[in-house]
Amino acid sequence: MNSNNTSSKVLLQFYLLVIYVLLQFCWWAYMITNLNKEVHDLKLKIEVYTNKSADEIQVAQQLLNEKLHKRWLMIAGEGTVFALILGLGIYRTRSTFKKEFELSKQQKNFMLSITHELKSPIASARLQIETLLKRQLPLDKQEIVLNQALQETERLDLLVEKILLANRIESSAYFIQKDNFNLSALSHKIINNLKSTLLKNHLVNVMVQSDINMLGDHMAFTSILINLLDNAAKYSPNNSRIDLVLSKENETITLAVKDEGVGISLQEGKEVFNKFYRSGNEETRNTKGTGLGLYIVKSLIVLHQGQIKISPNKPKGTIFTVQFKALNNA
Repeated sequence: MNSNNTSSKVLLQFYLLVIYVLLQFCWWAYMITNLNKEVHDLKLKIEVYTNKSADEIQVAQQLLNEKLHKRWLMIAGEGTVFALILGLGIYRTRSTFKKEFELSKQQKNFMLSITHELKSPIASARLQIETLLKRQLPLDKQEIVLNQALQETERLDLLVEKILLANRIESSAYFIQKDNFNLSALSHKIINNLKSTLLKNHLVNVMVQSDINMLGDHMAFTSILINLLDNAAKYSPNNSRIDLVLSKENETITLAVKDEGVGISLQEGKEVFNKFYRSGNEETRNTKGTGLGLYIVKSLIVLHQGQIKISPNKPKGTIFTVQFKALNNA
């Protein structure tokens, strides 16, 4: 709240300064124009009182009018250039202010979300361990509690890995290691691993063409698939359907993840791949997340010379479509 008030005050001060500069510009333009007119009138009076003939006075008046006209054009031209430079400076400064405020807001949201995301699995795993220490449970129940603790530690490990990966990508310290692997088999493996965790509350429909081989970093593709499926699960209601479609046509591999969630507006579609971006406000948002998943997805796809696009999934939801070259040795 304090951050929003500070941002509003700074913008208000900036706009007041802009208004003052514009008023001063208009005032000085008026003063210079008026001064030129006064000088012109004085020179005409001097010509009248120098005992010159009517023809000479008329010629002098014509010359003075031409000079005055040229000065007005000069003032108008220089004023226009100054106004354009001033306008450009105001626009760039305002854009910088807005970007800084937006970045500050996103970083604040990230800190709020990451604090919750880190504390939640730690608290859950601690509770499971304390249960084992305080109670003598049968072996079958001990196994259940240990599996739950293991799932929470895996969730924490994935979160930390996501943060580290995003940092490596941003600092240009991440390099893909290409090898030839079976993307179809990898997709089935990831789906099977996530059915009991991220996708346990959804109906998963897998339409994967068999034996699609991909030359690329299989760890990067694992991260791409997990983050796309995680995003679909987070923003879709329980028991809704999530489709994973993988196909190959000629030398193009197409991967699509479809959900029946809230959907993404046209404006948000331009921003969802930005680091830390999440729709809404962290204090009121119900879905978990850090705003890093889609940033990582887009970055890894670009490193593989691929492309990703967003489209609506009718009647509701979103489709993320990714395309790669089947054998890209670049």
